[in-house]
Amino acid sequence: MSVDPPPSPPSGKRGKRRGKKAHSATASGDEKDARIRELEARVAELESSGEEARAEAADVVTEAKQAEAALPAPSLQLTEDDERRNEFLAVLSHELVNPRAAIRNSLYVLGRAASGGAQAGGAQAVIERQVGELARLADDLLEVTRIARNEIKLQCERLELNQLVRQTIEKQRSLFENAEVYLEFHPAPRPVLVDADGNRLAQVIGNLLHNAAKFTGRGGATLVAVHAERAEKQAVIQVVDTGVGIAPEMVSRLFQPFSQADSSSDRSKGGLGLGLTLVKGLVELHGGQVTAQSAGLDQGAEFTVWLPLAMEQAAASQAGSESAAKSRRRVLVIEDDIEAADSLRDVLAFGEHDVEVAHNGPVGIARAREFRPDVVLCDMGLPGMDGFEVARAFKADELLKGILLVAVGGSALPEDLQRSIEAGFEHHLTKPPSLQELEELLAILPAPGPRPDQ
Repeated sequence: MSVDPPPSPPSGKRGKRRGKKAHSATASGDEKDARIRELEARVAELESSGEEARAEAADVVTEAKQAEAALPAPSLQLTEDDERRNEFLAVLSHELVNPRAAIRNSLYVLGRAASGGAQAGGAQAVIERQVGELARLADDLLEVTRIARNEIKLQCERLELNQLVRQTIEKQRSLFENAEVYLEFHPAPRPVLVDADGNRLAQVIGNLLHNAAKFTGRGGATLVAVHAERAEKQAVIQVVDTGVGIAPEMVSRLFQPFSQADSSSDRSKGGLGLGLTLVKGLVELHGGQVTAQSAGLDQGAEFTVWLPLAMEQAAASQAGSESAAKSRRRVLVIEDDIEAADSLRDVLAFGEHDVEVAHNGPVGIARAREFRPDVVLCDMGLPGMDGFEVARAFKADELLKGILLVAVGGSALPEDLQRSIEAGFEHHLTKPPSLQELEELLAILPAPGPRPDQ
């Protein structure tokens, strides 16, 4: 018996299912293609946006760099200031250690040495010297602080610069002699008047001289000069040395606090390096300026201080020397102190006056008969024949009694003035007389007569 195979499904149904599957596959491909195209468009959009963003970012970075370059670098400046301050503190520690050690050792010696002996005397001298150094360091630090805080008040008066510089040089001369450094002074040919605080200006000159002596080797030289730049209405002080010189990179920083030209490890020259900072501060308080120049190491250095001339001298600076010639006087100085007499003669000579000097009364009277002065400046405390006796001798002499007599004494008490008038003096000046007082006194004299040899 045969078995019939199972019936086949109708052909129409089978074809319908296959067609549905084919349509679904085609739809999926289209969607995929659309999605891909959408993604590609988005990528292109993002790439375009990225290019614009990168270009904008590059512009911002460029602008930031340009702005940064235009701004100062405070952090770098702060670092430099910190370095100078740290160096200064290290130097200060070094400068304090040495005196302390010397004082401690000397105290040990004093406690064990025989009183009044050579050892005790030497130890005492060391202590005095080192205490002086410590006092100087403290004074420098306080002065710099006062200047920075504008706490210094100047006591200004009319000063003749040649005289002030000469006096300061004489006080510092031993420093140069001990260092075996030649010191020379070139004064101005005529008086140079400034309105200044004499003590502070002497401090400026003294610091510059101390600096020159310290950095000029044995056998070197220092020149100090004074002159007036009348066209600029400026008084000028120059201190030039043949010493160690200044490195080019240090010149612009030389007057800054915490800066030192001597950076050697042994610090053989010593000091805090505040001397020039003080010079700058004090000069600027006077309305002036200070400059430094050097051709380099081992080429010496030149410091120049510029100060305003006194108003009257600045106004008269264009008048020439004609008026000075008209007021030229013959002056006799009678003074037993040789240095005081010679310095007074030099000051008067700068005013183009003819000056003679005598160191006691009898010689002064004899010289007056030969020289025939217009005015006599006579010290009251002369040895032997004092100033009162000299005045009486002048008034009793027919040849000399018409000469103007000016007493120069250490005080100007009422009784002193009365005694000088009674003796025959017409005027009384207190030591040391200023150039302004002398010039005002000489200006009131009548026109000078002919010279003895005319």
